[in-house]
Amino acid sequence: MNMMNEGGGTLRVFDPTADGMDGQDDLATRFNTLDGKVVGLLNNTKDRSDIILDQLEQQLRAQFPGIDIRHYRKQSVSGMTPDIKDRLTDEVDALITAAAD
Repeated sequence: MNMMNEGGGTLRVFDPTADGMDGQDDLATRFNTLDGKVVGLLNNTKDRSDIILDQLEQQLRAQFPGIDIRHYRKQSVSGMTPDIKDRLTDEVDALITAAAD
């Protein structure tokens, strides 16, 4: 929507609301344990997210000795490339990501 401001210029206003949802995905089945599972830790490239994920990895390994942890890294915080999505879908049973600054 365009509006005139007090100085006579044009002010463009965007509506930030999303369109209605077409459907809803079901929640994934919860695991009873992470032992024997492949868990991906996804670094979203924000500052210090590697520290959070490293500490989380230590805790997961202590609690679930049979866990297989794999590290992944997005190219930027703004999105995930299709190849990373495909790898995650094919390689992990569960995914954890961190947002930090």
